[in-house]
Amino acid sequence: MIHTLADILVVEDDAPHRDIMTRRMQGTSYQVRFAVNGQDALDQVAAKKPDLLLLDVMLPEVMGLQVLHTLRQSHSMVDLPIIMVTAIDENDRIVRALELGANDYVTKPINYPILMARIQTQLSLKQLAAMNTEFLATASHDLRKPLAQIADTANQARLQLASSEVSRQHLLDDFTRISQWVAQIHNITACVLDMQTSGFAQIRLTKTPVQMEQLVEESIAYQRETVRNKQLRLLGPKDNPRLVVEADRNRIRQVLDHLIDNAILSSAPGGCININLFQSGDCVRVEVIDDGAGLRQEFLQTLFQDEELDADRGSDSIGLCKQLIELHQGELGVVNNKENTGTTFWFSLPLFKLRKVE
Repeated sequence: MIHTLADILVVEDDAPHRDIMTRRMQGTSYQVRFAVNGQDALDQVAAKKPDLLLLDVMLPEVMGLQVLHTLRQSHSMVDLPIIMVTAIDENDRIVRALELGANDYVTKPINYPILMARIQTQLSLKQLAAMNTEFLATASHDLRKPLAQIADTANQARLQLASSEVSRQHLLDDFTRISQWVAQIHNITACVLDMQTSGFAQIRLTKTPVQMEQLVEESIAYQRETVRNKQLRLLGPKDNPRLVVEADRNRIRQVLDHLIDNAILSSAPGGCININLFQSGDCVRVEVIDDGAGLRQEFLQTLFQDEELDADRGSDSIGLCKQLIELHQGELGVVNNKENTGTTFWFSLPLFKLRKVE
């Protein structure tokens, strides 16, 4: 993942104080820029929203509380965290700032270790909220597919029952598929409940030995109707490697489904998607290879940042997939295939090893 410095906008009218803050915040993981008054702050936020605003209460022209009030008309406390800077004896202004939507405050003279800790807290909360939103949006997307498949299969079964030619085997197949999709919905809702109770950073993983070949076969079967409707070919591993990882089965299945969904979205009718599964050192590697148009080079370099790059390629879900794989001490990446013939998304997980009994 490409890491960028957090953008901090400091609103401070006093030049000596700006110099002090510049020196004290050098070498941190923040990119600091300054606004010299309230109107300058509003203009800069409108031009380029910072990750966090450090706002002095006492400003010339437009007071800090007025700037806070104006910004809260269009930016929530999660969207734009604001930390107020105030004199130690300005309790009334502190209370008013919190009522207007300030996330936190520090008092002058500034204790910089405390300021750094409060900045980091607000940025961490912002990142966690963004991850939660992304997860729920992805879960909503995940639910639409099995629900649509259930409705379609149930309708086909109804038509069969209404006709004079009823195939018992076809009905059994239909109800088997419905059961599989219901199980998938159960897994998705279980993930959402985990998010609500623990948050993404503390999401629970239920790790068991997972036969990766079987998991790939299940994911291919799950996509069979979608692939057929789009006139694609979806090919599994040529060999049958018995590779086992210790992982949360539902989460890895979720990642695999997303990567195949991505490949389907990028493929034109008549295209082919290949899934490779093999051992690479002490890891198991899975590759999902499509023959679509590929990703533009600038997308490859910024794909895993918290920015929506290409809705057609499902980039929102790719960031989530990377986070889930990293929770398993694995890696996820992407490369364009040679001669611009599609994209390969891959992930690797540590190979399961039996523990010796002492």
